[in-house]
Amino acid sequence: MSVFLVYLLVATATPLFLWPERKKLAIFQIPFILCMWLYVVLYLSFELSTLVHIILGSIFVANVIFAHVAAFLIFKSHVFDKVKKI
Repeated sequence: MSVFLVYLLVATATPLFLWPERKKLAIFQIPFILCMWLYVVLYLSFELSTLVHIILGSIFVANVIFAHVAAFLIFKSHVFDKVKKI
């Protein structure tokens, strides 16, 4: 559960880092983040069916992948800017 919460916090912060350069991508991620937080609240509050676990778990995994791709795009742009200056 601790790894889940760490990924949840990292994915939640991702739009903040994307906002200056890729606003549309940051806005696109917000509904997925809300679903991830909903999953946490429902998981801690209620007993969920298998289908709900699969759907919300899939959204969680998709958002973790999205956060990693976004982090790559953030760092890649800074690395390529430094390479272009050389």
